[in-house]
Amino acid sequence: MEPSPSAARIVNAVEFRGPAGRIEGLWCDPGTGLPAAVIGHPHPAYGGSMHSKVVHTVYRVLDARGHPSLRFNFRGVARSEGNFSGWNDEVEDVAAAAAFARERTGRNELWGAGFSFGSWVGLQWALTDPGVLRFIALGLPVENHSFDFLNRLPWPLAIVQGERDRYGSAETLARWVQEWQRLGPVTLRIVKGADHFFTGKLAELKQALEEIL
Repeated sequence: MEPSPSAARIVNAVEFRGPAGRIEGLWCDPGTGLPAAVIGHPHPAYGGSMHSKVVHTVYRVLDARGHPSLRFNFRGVARSEGNFSGWNDEVEDVAAAAAFARERTGRNELWGAGFSFGSWVGLQWALTDPGVLRFIALGLPVENHSFDFLNRLPWPLAIVQGERDRYGSAETLARWVQEWQRLGPVTLRIVKGADHFFTGKLAELKQALEEIL
């Protein structure tokens, strides 16, 4: 079912309860009945928020394909209540976002997505949620975060990484991907010349996402 052009442009500011208090988000539903996608943003301590250009690019690609989507601010970011944990308490924020998306769509099935820190906490959540059908990871911070928890892959994992990502070099990521491919389906795209934030390469990022999906 193709999304309605007018419905696809409607983005609603929403709020929902999280474990640390109110969480603010942006909800969009093209009305196709497809599974919703919950999208996590980069590290709050370095200015990360749901308004990240990379997060917005993911939203645009998913919206064009007819998927409802929820972008949201982790605890302590902008109008979301609470304080940044400094570790991975934000996994609970992703779970709260998933509950909100399910309430809105009436469907248990979800896609997960995340950029940088959002991919790290999002993958931890996705492993505990049996309703997840797929996960999209961008800018995996494999240089400074451990991914030892990813010891099974119950859903396809799609990864898009910048060639010059200082937080996740193509070489380090390739070693992880080799391990993960033993666990389940993993697809990787490297965006040539792109840094961690895909600076000046958002069009190439969009193309890579469209190809990988």
